Amino acid sequence: MNQIKKEKFYRFKYFVIFFIFLPNLLTANNNFNNIFKKANNLYKRGEYQKALKSYKLIEENDYKSSSLYYNLGNSYAKLNKFGYAILYYEKSLFLNPNNNNAEYNLKLVNKKNIDKIINESGKAEMAGVNEIYNFLRALSTSMLIYIFILLWIFIWFILIMKKFNKLKSNSYTFLTILFSLIALFNFILIVGNYYSVNKVKLGVAVVSEINVIDGPDEEYKKIFKIHEGLKVQITDERENWYQITLPNGNIGWVKNSEVKKI
Repeated sequence: MNQIKKEKFYRFKYFVIFFIFLPNLLTANNNFNNIFKKANNLYKRGEYQKALKSYKLIEENDYKSSSLYYNLGNSYAKLNKFGYAILYYEKSLFLNPNNNNAEYNLKLVNKKNIDKIINESGKAEMAGVNEIYNFLRALSTSMLIYIFILLWIFIWFILIMKKFNKLKSNSYTFLTILFSLIALFNFILIVGNYYSVNKVKLGVAVVSEINVIDGPDEEYKKIFKIHEGLKVQITDERENWYQITLPNGNIGWVKNSEVKKI
């Protein structure tokens, strides 16, 4: 009996705590909405620096949304800070791969990127995220899992049909192999999606020109340069340094103030 009373007391305590903090949460959300509207109005009036300051105020309070990052990207683009513009369009698309406006604007600002990376085959290409990563990013893990479950339902349905002699042997074999292969490919996509989102760290150069060196210290020698807007893979971290890998395989170290994570 005492245990039941204790459980009721804890439930009531959490209930009270929730309602104590609920007004604060709602007030904070309203404040963010007001700042966001103010920033939008500043942007419409062409006051891009002030708009940026307001958007950053929201971001600094650990508020994340595709719309906020999209507007930050627009503000940076208007101020000709194309590295940061690319960074925030990428952030926007990370949260919402279907943000067509962010995707379109990202293509526009990428044209400002002066770096062209030569890959091992000798083909010149704009530096950036490879096509496979873009494809996987556009597919949500939950959607892939739903497809995977649906495929296995089809396979079980085929097995049941076979058991009741509703399918010819050739049709059964063909359909079973077909749906099994599709399910396997879908499973590979799920693993690839998880890896690309959670394991592959990407960054954008936000400084006009960066000297890349061969170690995580300023005493190391310079090996090549990269420029604002270049997208790279971050393969290691040491204190204030990132090890980066370029699409052509070149590896070096830069300060973490020069490259920002997407």
